[in-house]
Amino acid sequence: MINKWLDRNTPAYDFALQQGRLIRSTEFATHVAALAHTLAMQNEREISLFCRDAYWFAVALYAAWQTDKIVHLPGDETRINATPATLSLADEPHLGLLISELCEPASLKQAAQLPPYAPDACQLVIYTSGSSGEPKAIHKTLRQLLTEVTALESLFGAQMADSVIVATVSQQHIYGLLFRIIWPVSFGRVFAAEAAFFPEQLFAMSQAAGKVSWIASPAHYKRLTEQQPWAATRPHLAALFSSAGVLNAEVAQRIAQSSGMPITEIFGSSETGGVAWRQQPAAWQALPNVALRINDTGALEICSAHLLPNQWITMDDAASISADGRFTLLGRLDRIAKIEEQRIALARVEQALQHLPEVTDAAVFAAETQGRQSLNAVIVLNAAGIALLVQLGKTALIKQLKKHLIGNIERVAIPRRWRFAAALPVNAQGKTTPAALQPLFASPSLQPQTLTLQQDGEQCQLQLFIAADIAYFAGHFPNAPILPGVTQIHWAAQFARQYFAIPGTFSQMEVIKFQQIIRPNTVLTLQLTWDQMRQRVTFAFTSEQGSHSSGRLVFAA
Repeated sequence: MINKWLDRNTPAYDFALQQGRLIRSTEFATHVAALAHTLAMQNEREISLFCRDAYWFAVALYAAWQTDKIVHLPGDETRINATPATLSLADEPHLGLLISELCEPASLKQAAQLPPYAPDACQLVIYTSGSSGEPKAIHKTLRQLLTEVTALESLFGAQMADSVIVATVSQQHIYGLLFRIIWPVSFGRVFAAEAAFFPEQLFAMSQAAGKVSWIASPAHYKRLTEQQPWAATRPHLAALFSSAGVLNAEVAQRIAQSSGMPITEIFGSSETGGVAWRQQPAAWQALPNVALRINDTGALEICSAHLLPNQWITMDDAASISADGRFTLLGRLDRIAKIEEQRIALARVEQALQHLPEVTDAAVFAAETQGRQSLNAVIVLNAAGIALLVQLGKTALIKQLKKHLIGNIERVAIPRRWRFAAALPVNAQGKTTPAALQPLFASPSLQPQTLTLQQDGEQCQLQLFIAADIAYFAGHFPNAPILPGVTQIHWAAQFARQYFAIPGTFSQMEVIKFQQIIRPNTVLTLQLTWDQMRQRVTFAFTSEQGSHSSGRLVFAA
């Protein structure tokens, strides 16, 4: 039965896991009833909902539907005021009205009086990720969402059984919404309220549970290495899902070997919902009640039971369908840039970059610089590439990479501006979008480029490229720029707060030493050690030239 938490004859069962505490279905029902009572007194028909905590998100979503509200899901906190809603609900006070405080005490009797949902009346507006422009509003009904998760349950429900849903992605987008909220709530499966964004969280939460199913993106799977505690985690894994992008074949194979099971990929979009699934190396096959065809332009078209009936939708993906009905994706049709009157396929440029022997991953986007349209590239270097960066310097390495591209892509498609990163930046849904890449090209930059990152508990090591255009070099000193010591301390504190849970405020510095100057276009290693007992961070900047600076930063509790 769908939504058995609404059935007064169903005994209470484990519903969600929040900060290590199991929440029962009866507690969820009382929270929904209490919030619904509060929302019923509000005149606003349309509300905005943004939460990082999936439990409070579910409370607000189902309470809003109880009161005939139309729920808007902004993709991230910067888009909260971009929706037409005038009432905002959130799990953090600076983002909207606090959901937990709006839940006036409610009795089990009130919860038992909650009526069943009218699937066609419950409305939702999600927004595209903006990967190909301004985010677009997509209207959904609960009936469409339930049709889709029922299809997923028919395929994968037996494998998932009573596993806990652990997600790395946000429920503000369609993939996280369906897999992290609608599916487990509808079929009585426990879901974790906290997102496991970092690998350490993902493995710790998995080992603490009996069985888990992962809801992750390709960007998150890419971060998992063979050094993670797979042996201890493998017995806890029930199913692995991936969506919101194409999963690299090498990553899929590596994770399958480490985890002992294949990753199930889901292909779809905000407009279409789920379309197909696969487990590499197999081809894509349609989800239940989804029909496929290819139109005259080579684009994939679908007709789905979880969309408007008998409506064919054209996707932005080229594909070819084989005789058995399975299909192969041939690239995005909307990722075309016009540069010097030539149509350039951005996916093809990225593939050419990814095949370079010095490169692990790459992303490009079109931008206008000094009145000229060209491509910007963000590159993840492998060990060989980093060694060449140290040996040759940034300018010479880029020149060599460009030379290798000649003959593989059009000359006008060779990127004009380059940045190096430890990983491609992603949004909350795990997608690499132009909006996520653009800050790396801000000029002048205030941050070094992170080439590699290794973290093990309270130890963190980063390789940083100190580019010549970093603002702190300006005027320090004319004709002989060096990195100020205060900048090095600032970066040490900034990275420490980024990778360690430091609750206190900065208090003082100890044993600060500056041994060698740091010049532009240097590759540095920053070693950070967090001592939680003493509330202090030890840092050291080194390079091939030796030690540059070191010291301790003390934080007040």
